Amino acid sequence: MKGKNLMVLGMLLLITSLIIAACQQQPPAEEVVVTQVVEREVTRIVEGETIVETITEEIEVTRIVESTPEPEEEAEEPEAVPEGRAEQLNIAIPGPIADPTNLNLYAPGVSRSDTGLHQMIYEYFFYYNLQTGEFIPWIAEAFSYNDDFTAITVNIRDGVTWSDGEPFTADDVIFTYDLLLNNPGMVWAEEVGSRVESVEAADDLTVTINLLAPNPRFHLVREAFPAVGIWGGITILPQHIWEGEDPLTFTNSEPIGTGPYVLANASQNVMSYERDEDWWGIEAFGETPGPRVVNFQHVGPSTSVALALANNELDSPNIGILTLPDYLAVAERNPNLIAWSDGPPYAWLDPCPRGLMVQNAHEPWGQADARWGLSYLIDRDQIVELAYEGTTVPSWGIWPFYDGNEPYFNAISDLREQYPTTAYDPAQAEERFAAAGITKNAEGAYTTADGQPLSVTYLVNADSTEEMRVSTVLADQLEAEGIQVEVQPLSGGVLSDAILRGEYDLKLHSMCPGYIVDNLELYHSKFNVPLGEPAPWFERNSFRYSNPELDAIIDQMATVPLENEEETIALYEEAMAIWFEDLPTVNMVQAPALVPFNTTYWQGWPTADNAWNMPVSWWATFNLVINGYPDPESGEWVGGIESAGVGGGQ
Repeated sequence: MKGKNLMVLGMLLLITSLIIAACQQQPPAEEVVVTQVVEREVTRIVEGETIVETITEEIEVTRIVESTPEPEEEAEEPEAVPEGRAEQLNIAIPGPIADPTNLNLYAPGVSRSDTGLHQMIYEYFFYYNLQTGEFIPWIAEAFSYNDDFTAITVNIRDGVTWSDGEPFTADDVIFTYDLLLNNPGMVWAEEVGSRVESVEAADDLTVTINLLAPNPRFHLVREAFPAVGIWGGITILPQHIWEGEDPLTFTNSEPIGTGPYVLANASQNVMSYERDEDWWGIEAFGETPGPRVVNFQHVGPSTSVALALANNELDSPNIGILTLPDYLAVAERNPNLIAWSDGPPYAWLDPCPRGLMVQNAHEPWGQADARWGLSYLIDRDQIVELAYEGTTVPSWGIWPFYDGNEPYFNAISDLREQYPTTAYDPAQAEERFAAAGITKNAEGAYTTADGQPLSVTYLVNADSTEEMRVSTVLADQLEAEGIQVEVQPLSGGVLSDAILRGEYDLKLHSMCPGYIVDNLELYHSKFNVPLGEPAPWFERNSFRYSNPELDAIIDQMATVPLENEEETIALYEEAMAIWFEDLPTVNMVQAPALVPFNTTYWQGWPTADNAWNMPVSWWATFNLVINGYPDPESGEWVGGIESAGVGGGQ
């Protein structure tokens, strides 16, 4: 199996080399065989239900490539820009939209990012710019806590309207929280219900959220407060649209939000948005978004995305789609393509390191010795080299290697030395497995205490290039060491449901949001629900870990005001002594975000040399990448992409 999987990875690299060659000038008038991505429908049966899906596959076609004439002395006419292209912003997404008619972002299984919903349609009280540390007021202007941090009052910006012209008021906020408090099946309802007691309004623009317990960090809890730093957060809904609807079955196929765009067309392969010329922000900020149309589109695998970038059909891909060789090939062909940095590793450091979630509710993985044994069998350096092509580094924990986290990391340097979480050591693995009743037989295969082969179900996101590549290498490593691995690729709502219900032994996942206290809270047993019931969120303990001692420390950390960092660091040391001993999930690598931008039609993208924002088209904060934002201190306008002046873009 090892040889077979590495052969597959080798073939992928060979295909990449062919793409690189294809990006060079072709000889005159010759027949070439190229790979073309096509779509077709397939029918499969899932639990007795017939499901028709659109899949992509590659076929070989023969084309005639003619020679390119030598340029004449006098200047040639510039190449024509496709009609409307200069006004469009085109973003590649990793897979088709499962059901483009269901745009209810509170219904389990509905993507709010691939669809563009939380970037284009909806907006949030505040945005947290992790790159600069700014907390940016948007549809709210300010917030304040009471003396004991049991309530937070928010002042809503005057003049904010929904896209149908109705005013955004405190009533919409109360309505949304009431929905979440009374409908536990909604996404993040569990998070709200465990923190919020009630919500009340003093007037149309002033709303107070009463908390169940003191929490000076509540404004940073994206799952319970509509302020977004990492990816997305709870989203305020228009009461006049959702009132009287079932929040779980309402499809919201014509979404109404406060955002700068409205939905123009929805299909499995393209979600298209048009600029709302009546968007409230145009008057409030004196700024109009540059792109007239924004498309989130599925164009196929990495090679197809690379060719689309080379041909200026795309402006940027989402994370995990484009491989480094494909990027380098297309950058050589298209000089307008830029990455976060000009040289290696090219990628931006995403705040959500990758962890291998291990299902603690499945034996033998409920034992710390078994999880440590698994960790010792993983050669992370090889995964970095083969799956990530050197764009990242192994990670000893679940936090991003940001400078702001260094005081915490330094405080546990002794624990990090005591617990070598990135070590590849098969001999140590055998010892830890033996302590869990797992032994090797004469054939070199691991067996459980009852004599059965040690096997794992490894759940993989079939739409993620990153996850598929990692699974190839990791499955090889584990099988070579004597563990049977069943790789199970799933996608869409089926994947989401399987993760939340704990139907896996292993699942590589983003450990978000990346903040010190919040990432520790992912392991709190209050989120540990029985197998078969949906967990609150994927990385929020879908792996069913429980330790009351760790819970108590996390609860104490949540009550410490943000300015009392020394107290938080001391509690962090206590918590990590438990975390390292238990190793509830197996840390893997830091998260590389190779997300190049095409400057042919749009310029002003954030880069390492101009790091005014995060380069993330799949986060709700992409709204600010498109628009820019007012500096919270000076009010001066910061950033926002602009037309490069090709073809008359506005």
